[in-house]
Amino acid sequence: MELEKYMFVLKNAWSAMWRRWWRTLLIMIVALAVSFGSMIGLSVINAETKATGSEYDKLTPAVTFRPDRETITQVKGKGDAGKVDWTKYRLSWNQYSEYVQKSGIQLTNAYYGETTTVKLDKVKKTANASDGTGSLTGKLASDTFAITGFSDESASQDGLNGKYTIVSGKNLGYDENSVGQALISESLAKANNLKVGSTFTATNPSKTSTKQNLKVTGIYRNTAAVTEAKTGLDPENTIYTNYYTMTVLGLSTTDQAGTSTNLDVAMILQSPSDYDKFVKAVRKAGLSSDYVISSTTLSDYDAKIAPLKSLAAKLKPGLIVFAVVGAALIVLLLALGMRGRTEEIGFLTAVGIGRGGIANQFALEAQIPLLVGWAIGVAAAAFSVGPVSNWLAAGANASIDAGMIWRMVWIGVGVLVATAVICFVRMTAMKTTTILGSRMEA
Repeated sequence: MELEKYMFVLKNAWSAMWRRWWRTLLIMIVALAVSFGSMIGLSVINAETKATGSEYDKLTPAVTFRPDRETITQVKGKGDAGKVDWTKYRLSWNQYSEYVQKSGIQLTNAYYGETTTVKLDKVKKTANASDGTGSLTGKLASDTFAITGFSDESASQDGLNGKYTIVSGKNLGYDENSVGQALISESLAKANNLKVGSTFTATNPSKTSTKQNLKVTGIYRNTAAVTEAKTGLDPENTIYTNYYTMTVLGLSTTDQAGTSTNLDVAMILQSPSDYDKFVKAVRKAGLSSDYVISSTTLSDYDAKIAPLKSLAAKLKPGLIVFAVVGAALIVLLLALGMRGRTEEIGFLTAVGIGRGGIANQFALEAQIPLLVGWAIGVAAAAFSVGPVSNWLAAGANASIDAGMIWRMVWIGVGVLVATAVICFVRMTAMKTTTILGSRMEA
């Protein structure tokens, strides 16, 4: 008997859904929109939590000490970089080691670039070349260029002029078989009609008998806009090579206490939590405020996740508003669905359907489209969260895991339960005289 009543209620609910198809469709659309939007929003917030938490903690920051050239120029050079003795700001291997030892922070690795000057045969500078008055290599003759030798690929992308991209050819090699390889800028290549495979002779300015043929393995373009005022290097006229080439040319520092070249060491820490400790310890050990202590690892990572953080900050309050509006619309549609149905309630009561059964019917009329819309929204979000999140914020790369899906399932269950409760409360609140009146009219 109870089963027959339930089937009767279910049949009536199904029929009522189609009679009021616009309400059914609206409920489904609202449920789909709320579930889809919630999944996307929660996935972005989850991605931001990971990016600023567990993923951030996995970073191994590369830390550098570099003179604050622009401030030094203004304060000590009275605005003229040529009046500053930049050789005083060079650090030796011994000084770097001393700061690390005094900091008490354990390093995992280190890489470096070493910059000095080299004479190049039959290579002219670009038309807008700097005279090098305020550069870290000093004023240069027309045939003398700044050259930086990198210890490895990581060092090459963390040099004074920052990251670069290869526009022709390939990057340097960093083993003993790579002696003589060089990278030149686009502008320098154009000014000298040089191409990948072109060769020119490099000479040690201090020991002219020491020469080495350099072969252009690649032509590079600086990724960021850099100037000599900031980095101390003319970005268009700096040659990049490797440690072994520098050694063959006799340009690499062999004296641990020497500062004949500009040594730029990046010290690799174990974790971001060591960074602040390291900075404080190094300052305490005596590193002057003329030097900027920074980590391109952390700054690049912060720049990378900045769009994600901005989007997550907007979505956190947005999700609450979205959920409230969605809930209000569902409640409104429920109210509209039960409005003006007193006669129908009286008829159902007359055929033996109690208040609970009638409440079930009204609930099912909303729960079925709610369930369908909610499921479609969750499924659609699961398959499109990556592209959608990247469209909202470049590089968001949000994803959905099993935990989030279960979270949405339980939220959906809660919505269905709330719907049933609202319908039951509405039927409980209805006066018996109203129901009886409708029955007598019937």
